[in-house]
Amino acid sequence: MDRLKVAVGDNDEEVLKSIQIMLVQMGCNVVALETSGSALLRKIRSLNPDVSIIDVNLRGMSAFEISDVVEKQGICPCIITIKGSIDEYYDKLKDKLVFAYLQKPINAFNLRYAIESAYFNYKNLINMDKKLKERKIIDKAKGLIMKKYNLTEERAYEYIRKKSMDKGVSMARIAQAIIDIIEDKDKKVGGDVDEKD
Repeated sequence: MDRLKVAVGDNDEEVLKSIQIMLVQMGCNVVALETSGSALLRKIRSLNPDVSIIDVNLRGMSAFEISDVVEKQGICPCIITIKGSIDEYYDKLKDKLVFAYLQKPINAFNLRYAIESAYFNYKNLINMDKKLKERKIIDKAKGLIMKKYNLTEERAYEYIRKKSMDKGVSMARIAQAIIDIIEDKDKKVGGDVDEKD
């Protein structure tokens, strides 16, 4: 967890200082401390922290508004801090990409646990999403090769794999290049036919 970049937003400057001290003691790099929601969002967008910790009632923009933007843009997980019971926020929390919250007052043990679980769960989700997208690209390229060159699925896959090994790049990049080439050729052929008609 050392050197994780963390952005923090809270209305109370004393709470901000307290969280900052705990984070520094954990070895984190505190990149932003803000009492304004809009200022915090600007910092998150420009500094790309690994984790953001945001008070549910932050001035200007709520933690949920900020986390919606941050998650949609794929920047980092957001841990929402709440004073009192989570019951009134539960429905909004469960819709977050990473379900992470801290109840105030915050202690170092809970803070460390929340950061570690949010960060690693978020990374796992991002990696799974990336692998799924890569798999779809490879499957699409495989389908185009099978159709265009009348190959079996296994032969089409082997073709992509061999090109990947020969070039020293990922199968997904080779697959995307194949898709671009085949679709570009098909567009040109389609365009020529249209012009003749």
